[in-house]
Amino acid sequence: MFRGSDRTRLLVISPHLDDAALSFGAGLAQAVQDGAQATVFTVFAGTPSPPYSPAAQRLHGIWGIPPDHDASLHRRKEDIAALDHLGADHRHGRFLDAIYRKSPDGRWLADNVPGRQKVAISRRPAQGDAALFSAVKADIESAVDACAPTLIVTCAAANGHIDSEITRDTALFTAHEHGIPVRLWEDLPHAIFGLDAAELPRGFHLGPADFSSVGAQARTWKFEALKRYASQMSMLNGPDKDLFAQLENHARESSPHGGYGEKTWAVVRPMSTRRLAS
Repeated sequence: MFRGSDRTRLLVISPHLDDAALSFGAGLAQAVQDGAQATVFTVFAGTPSPPYSPAAQRLHGIWGIPPDHDASLHRRKEDIAALDHLGADHRHGRFLDAIYRKSPDGRWLADNVPGRQKVAISRRPAQGDAALFSAVKADIESAVDACAPTLIVTCAAANGHIDSEITRDTALFTAHEHGIPVRLWEDLPHAIFGLDAAELPRGFHLGPADFSSVGAQARTWKFEALKRYASQMSMLNGPDKDLFAQLENHARESSPHGGYGEKTWAVVRPMSTRRLAS
């Protein structure tokens, strides 16, 4: 079972603003309550310059952010408020979310999906953009140097999002090089609707899944923190979809003992016989 202690230093590496709170917010709150130090480093939290992709412009409207406002700054403020509520420090990365990036041929990575709030992100191998991959890894190494973590927690990236895969893979390689244990979280809310198994870089393998139950207070803090992401709640929660009920039901289906909690996996790298999770 995942638990923190006064000797635990958590570095939580999140692809986007809100991913960590959605998938690991209760575990994070519980670890802090147990005495751990925790920092959330959000990789793709940089500020883009206009013009924006049509998909990004559409999302800004759904989020309720006026065209003349800095959407990234708005979302970073939400993130600071949410993580502060969970008791975690924040670090915001300089890299642009995929909705603001272009492929080498000049086309936007993100496209609108007719009739849906979601957008489609071009699928490319996580290490396909060598320069971006290397730069993200360097920034994660800087976060490791600054935080000296005893455990790294990041996404499983089973949702197939290119930003998630880059985040996961760079975190895995960095953790392995530094000898730091790693756990991967179940990607929520995507996992509620079913996901394929995560495909990790060559040599890395998922260990057994672990459902970690948390106390009622940690669950409450997670849900209260999520409400601080007002821009994202406009898509995730509303009259026709109750995010919090979905999270409750999913946890209940996954829990061996009842109560709220979240699923994580240990990561194993047999080639070095080193287990990358405690």
